Amino acid sequence: MNIREQDRLIRLINNPPKGSKLAAAKEYGIDLSLLVRTLNLTPTERLQELAGAQQFHEELRQSMRRR
Repeated sequence: MNIREQDRLIRLINNPPKGSKLAAAKEYGIDLSLLVRTLNLTPTERLQELAGAQQFHEELRQSMRRR
């Protein structure tokens, strides 16, 4: 994503159109800035983050079993 696209996306997230799903998500309390961060990652980096989250989930699940 180039700087121009990122700036446009940040403006959209900060001021979503009234009645849009982005506005509803923001009002609900979802951190829309994470979208910008995620879109700046390459597909490989996104998969690496997913793998890390899956590993964390599995470790958490196993620790709960031990209790």
